[in-house]
Amino acid sequence: MLLALLLQVSATPPVPWLVTTKVGAASTATSTSVWSEDGKARLVVRCDAAKEKIVSIQFIPRGGFPAALPRPVSMNIDDNGWLGANWQFPGSGAFTSQDAIVTTLAAQIARGKTIKVRVINPDNTPVDATFAGPATDAPVRRVLGACAYEIGVVPARSAVPAALPDAKPTPASSDEE
Repeated sequence: MLLALLLQVSATPPVPWLVTTKVGAASTATSTSVWSEDGKARLVVRCDAAKEKIVSIQFIPRGGFPAALPRPVSMNIDDNGWLGANWQFPGSGAFTSQDAIVTTLAAQIARGKTIKVRVINPDNTPVDATFAGPATDAPVRRVLGACAYEIGVVPARSAVPAALPDAKPTPASSDEE
């Protein structure tokens, strides 16, 4: 009886788009995720806050990917066309943390109902997955907020340097002739 109960509990799928926070000695990770319709991959929006705050969008298939050079990943949210870029493949999955790409994808994921992902894996074969979007934008907004990002706004990484005054020519001295 106890074994059957334990098996039932372990078979319960995780709550989609639940926001979790893990606090470590040097950083805090806040994330939300959902499993694909076929249960073979996970889509993650994650904030890693340490000295720098970085948001990433991650695709993690069951069984992982081997580490590889950046590879193409495309998303189609609510059949509004494919958005593609090269993502990092550090081993286990794929991710992008490029601010402009993350900003665009996070805004669309937050409001999307159906999210299709196509990854060209390190073996040069496509891996396709379909995910249900969140019921509201709240989980994605909360993860972005943990890194001081706003939905649809590319974060300013550093202040734009002040313009330098125009250099004034130094008059030539009579010694230089």
